[in-house]
Amino acid sequence: MFEKILVATDGSEHGMKAAKAAVELAKLSGGKVTAIYVADTSRTGHLPDDMLIFSIRELLLKEGKEAVHQVEKLAKDAGVNFEMTVAEGNPGSEIISYAEKSGMDIIIMGTVGRTGLDRFLLGSVAEKVVRNSKIPVLTVPRE
Repeated sequence: MFEKILVATDGSEHGMKAAKAAVELAKLSGGKVTAIYVADTSRTGHLPDDMLIFSIRELLLKEGKEAVHQVEKLAKDAGVNFEMTVAEGNPGSEIISYAEKSGMDIIIMGTVGRTGLDRFLLGSVAEKVVRNSKIPVLTVPRE
C-alpha cells in the first residue's frame, strides 16, 4: 500500500524524526523513500537579482543537499531503497506538486505546533500540505 513514500525534510532534528518514521514505514511495507527539500525561494522573489540573492540561493540549495543526504544515510543503514530531490519555490506547493507528479502513496512530514495568531498570520508548510494534498499525509508532531 505504501510503496512510494515521500518525506519532506528541512534538515532539522524534527525533520529527521519524520524521516525516521518514513524509513520505518518503508521497511514494514517494502517501499521506497524519496526525500525532498524545498528551498523557499518564493520569499526572495521581490529582491533585486544580484550576487547577494545568488549567494542566498546557493546556500539554501547546499543546505537542501545536506538535509536529503542525512535521510539517505538513515535509509541506507536500514536497507531501504532511496531517492532524493532538491526543489525551489514555495515549499507547500512544491511538495504537493512533486508528490502528485511522482505518484507517491503518502507524504510524511514533521509539524511544529503553531497556535493562535502566528498560525493565522504565517500558516505552516505542514498545514498547507494537509489541507491541499489529495495524497494521504502523515504528520509527525514534536514531542
